[in-house]
Amino acid sequence: MKISISLSLILLIFSSVLKPAGAQSRIADSLRTVLRQPDLATEKRAMTLAQLGRVLYETDLPAALASANEALRLSHGLSDGQYAAFALATLTYLNVQRDSLVLAQRNIDSALIYSATSTDKVVNGYVWLRKGWLEYIVNQPDRSSASLFKALKTLEGQPADAYRSLVYHYLASIYGDLKDNTKLKTYTKLSLQSAYSSGDPDMICNAYLAVGSSFLKDFRLDRSKKQLLDSSIFYNRQLLQLSKAQSDRIINHINSGAAALNLANIYWEFFPKQYKDSVDKYINQALIIGRKSGHEEIIANSYGILSEYAIADGDYKAAEKLFLLGLSEVESHVGSSLQVKASMLKGLASVAEKAGDPVKALAYFKRYMQYESQVYDAGKMAIAQRLEVQYEAEKKDKELERLQERAAFNKKLNVIYIGLIIAGALALTFLFRSYHFRLKSSIQQEKLQAEEAARLKAEQELLQERQDRLQKELLAGNLQVEQKNELLQTMRDKLADHPEYDMLKNQMERILKEDLRMDEDVEHIKSSLADIHPEFFNRLQQLADNKLTRLDLKHCSYILMGLSNKEIANRLAVDPKSILMARYRIKQKLKLEKEDSLDLAIQRLS
Repeated sequence: MKISISLSLILLIFSSVLKPAGAQSRIADSLRTVLRQPDLATEKRAMTLAQLGRVLYETDLPAALASANEALRLSHGLSDGQYAAFALATLTYLNVQRDSLVLAQRNIDSALIYSATSTDKVVNGYVWLRKGWLEYIVNQPDRSSASLFKALKTLEGQPADAYRSLVYHYLASIYGDLKDNTKLKTYTKLSLQSAYSSGDPDMICNAYLAVGSSFLKDFRLDRSKKQLLDSSIFYNRQLLQLSKAQSDRIINHINSGAAALNLANIYWEFFPKQYKDSVDKYINQALIIGRKSGHEEIIANSYGILSEYAIADGDYKAAEKLFLLGLSEVESHVGSSLQVKASMLKGLASVAEKAGDPVKALAYFKRYMQYESQVYDAGKMAIAQRLEVQYEAEKKDKELERLQERAAFNKKLNVIYIGLIIAGALALTFLFRSYHFRLKSSIQQEKLQAEEAARLKAEQELLQERQDRLQKELLAGNLQVEQKNELLQTMRDKLADHPEYDMLKNQMERILKEDLRMDEDVEHIKSSLADIHPEFFNRLQQLADNKLTRLDLKHCSYILMGLSNKEIANRLAVDPKSILMARYRIKQKLKLEKEDSLDLAIQRLS
């Protein structure tokens, strides 16, 4: 019984870039030569080690992991996150190969963190590519397509056509599973175009295989369109021809094995028995590649197709022999696939049943059930891993949701804070302007008050000056009046001594009366000098212990008026020497020292 090969299986096969001996060995040797350079920069060494780990995974997975982990260790000391991101994306791929999906998920999460500090968009695009690939493996098509589109956006405008081809290839796989034939064709075509642009023979072979498988799927849906089958044959043959022509550059020879197997299956399924030679030709090619690469599915499917011819001829022994040969080859591989062995034993049970040997059929079926039980257990483990990965992814999504909600809340809070700050700033501005206005108003008021005070002081000083002047004038007038009165009285007394001047005496009496009446009318002239400037005369008397006579006060008044000794002598009609004696007596009464100035002391007392 033929083991069927679906498009999804083929896509999964060639999505794992295998490294058969020839080209793989040459590339590994080339990378090791680079690593032996003594002056190799840490950045270059880290990147080369990660690439070596990617090359070695099929032939020596432990060495591949060691190389990638060493690359990661070196990357931790580098400021640019691209090297750690690339190493972790490589570890993601390697951990999937050893069925450690949880560890692979942690690797890709860390790779995304490092890619945030990466300056290389190609590396960042590769990280998103691997994330989408891992999500496709754990059956999260929505997440996978979102990550793959993110990879395309990151790689936009970058020289990374090989990565773009892989992204389109995985998108084609997703839409193939979703039965969306239109998008399957669209992304398959884009994958081929990007592969051509890259010039990478492995990427072109990838795309040829996908295009051929797509046409074959379309033909199965509508067998009346034979051109679809011809197109499938054409692209599979193109792959084999390119692989042969570029054998020294081809790394992923598994694509050639899948293409040969596809062609053998096409000739067996859709062509008459006369094309058995073509089937044998492509089966032999597929077996050679499958044995070199250790890919058990190709070996098992090759023997399955050959057994179909024996079954069709009724030669069940030959069919059984072919299945047993295939099973023997599969079991000879270390860690051979339980699923492949279970499928081959199921085929053997079917052949034995058709051959009419129920005992042998039961024995094969029991072995099949043993393997199937192990496959089931392994499947449960794989499901558990997938669920754990999905749980972790959902947990991270929820955390991201919470962070986004918190960020949105913080953003709103920031807006409120900004609003409050603006309002506070406006309030402070208003208060400042108000304070500034009040301060300016206060300064102006103080200035006006100062000006008013200065004006009042000036007016007061002017009034005081006027008052002092008037007092002096009044004092001078009073002194003059007293002097005049004394003079008239003296004349009056002299006339009294001469009776012959009675007529002149009478006239003098009338003049004196008239003068006295006029003096009384002028504001009721004070009877004494002290009434004119009481404070001045009080201070004089206090200083002199009330010893100053009226003549002394009159003398002080003349000094206050600024008259010289001669002028005072003339006013008083005395000898100037008498004035000096009077000044000396006044100084003594005022308790002044010999060197003290009487004029200055009187001016101060005023």
